[in-house]
Amino acid sequence: MFFKKILRYVEIVIVGLLCILLTVNIFKGVNKSLLVVLVYSLFYAASLVTIYFLREKFFDGNVVKRFIFILSVSVFIRFLAVYFLGLTPQGDYAIYLSVARKIKNGNLDNKLYFGIFPHALNYPIFISLFYRLLGERTWLPRIINLIFGTFEAAFGTYIMEKCTNPRIGMIGGLAIALNPSIITFTLLSGGEPIYASIIITAVFFLTVGFNSKKQHFWIVAAGITCAVANFFRPTGIILIIASILVIFLYSKVKITIKIKQSLLLVFSFAVIVWATGFVTSSVSGYTKPSYSFGWNLFIGANEQTQGRWNEKDAELFDEVKNNLGDPSEIQKHFFKLGVERYKNMGMRVIPHFRKKLGVWFDESYVSRVITEWQTQYTRFKSGDLQQTYSLIINLYNILIMSGAIAALLFLSLEEKPPLILKIISFYMIGSIMLFMVIETAARYKGAYYSVLTILAVYGYCKTGGFIKKRLSRNNQ
Repeated sequence: MFFKKILRYVEIVIVGLLCILLTVNIFKGVNKSLLVVLVYSLFYAASLVTIYFLREKFFDGNVVKRFIFILSVSVFIRFLAVYFLGLTPQGDYAIYLSVARKIKNGNLDNKLYFGIFPHALNYPIFISLFYRLLGERTWLPRIINLIFGTFEAAFGTYIMEKCTNPRIGMIGGLAIALNPSIITFTLLSGGEPIYASIIITAVFFLTVGFNSKKQHFWIVAAGITCAVANFFRPTGIILIIASILVIFLYSKVKITIKIKQSLLLVFSFAVIVWATGFVTSSVSGYTKPSYSFGWNLFIGANEQTQGRWNEKDAELFDEVKNNLGDPSEIQKHFFKLGVERYKNMGMRVIPHFRKKLGVWFDESYVSRVITEWQTQYTRFKSGDLQQTYSLIINLYNILIMSGAIAALLFLSLEEKPPLILKIISFYMIGSIMLFMVIETAARYKGAYYSVLTILAVYGYCKTGGFIKKRLSRNNQ
């Protein structure tokens, strides 16, 4: 009997050890690509399950609880990305950080270039401030992006909640928090993630303002925030225009209040744009050029390259830059050439715009950089995962774009649409139209992912409601 017990204990120990060994090695034969898909899918599923089981506490409780949950999800997934994936900035992203170091050290060169393209200088100016405070840390831009991105998701939750209900609000925030393209841009040292977050913040201020007794304070805050966004990408003005259009066309308040709200937006925006422009010119030594989009228009009108940067136009730029030497004259010169290109295009402009939108839909850039730019210190080597990242990102963004298209259609047909979502739809329409006209690149879409995600969630919400209504009528 005693011997039998010993054998029993030995058996338990051996089986336990074997189970541990099997558990440790269970993923050894699994393809890394499959592992990434499983981890991301499980994380997404766990978030949805948590919302389901705690739905009463979340949806019946204070909005702060929903904020905290979305913030937690957003921080956690971005921390994993930052911790496990280290990217060596290349192309423009490498230049931005190099310029930031030069600004911090007071030895900025090539000032004429930044006089011609002042917005290429603004993100480096922003990063150089942190370099002065904390030193030239390689991880600094990623942590800044992480912080901005988490609030982006939380504000998205609030915006969707005020436009629909707490349930849709949480789904909207979660969709932003777990959008793989937005997470990937956290790893890149560029203005896209900062700009996207600031635009959502501006929309958040408008949302609070339209639902507050102190709406003038929040509208001024929105105007200031749009101007700060304009510092990183000169299209923050599109949100101002979209807001004014919606205020006058769809708001039910008195005309005097509409005028006051519009003036507050424009004035607060203009003051901060002037102030930030002064900061830029003090670093470059040049004032903002007139026809500031001249070069971008010229590139955008290039049929052969579908509106993308190319070496042939770049050679012409160097020639014109050396001959004229004045930022305003250079931009004016290319503005005239760009207009001439579009005039010569005639009816071919329609297929040209279609091809440029094809570039906008291209998600290969996001999946490529995460596999090609990794450092030797990356904890999770993923050079063989480009196809997997591409599948995840493309699938997610097909869903996002489909929902956003549905939202734009619903919002255009509704007689009394939510004002904030109408502003977002006008902003997105304006941004797409601008994208079709001026220089295009796949990475530029990084500034609009969060706005598109909000529209997508609303689009699916309205589609579901429409289908449910139709089925109910058929049953009756």
